[in-house]
Amino acid sequence: NIHCVLKQDGVVLIRDYGLHDHAMIRFSPGHKLQENFYVRQDGTRAYYFSVCKMKETFLAAGYSALSCDYVYRETVNRKEGLCVPRVFIQGRFRKCEIPQK
Repeated sequence: NIHCVLKQDGVVLIRDYGLHDHAMIRFSPGHKLQENFYVRQDGTRAYYFSVCKMKETFLAAGYSALSCDYVYRETVNRKEGLCVPRVFIQGRFRKCEIPQK
């Protein structure tokens, strides 16, 4: 849908869950729907992207990759005394020129 409204050479910025994020590792076996695809207790679904899969998805939709990398962060819960590693994937993709037929 974004491709239809984005101007030529427009850029999409995206940040989503990355492969091996702490939330992904915590899922019990019964919550796995497919490879890297899980269902939460409330019924919502979460997909954990690899850099390769994110690039592949955008390239197939008519974008060129400007950047696409993992971002590593730590979430700290001071009250509980927890520090958990988080993995996100962040990318910038440019809408490619559509060749004339």
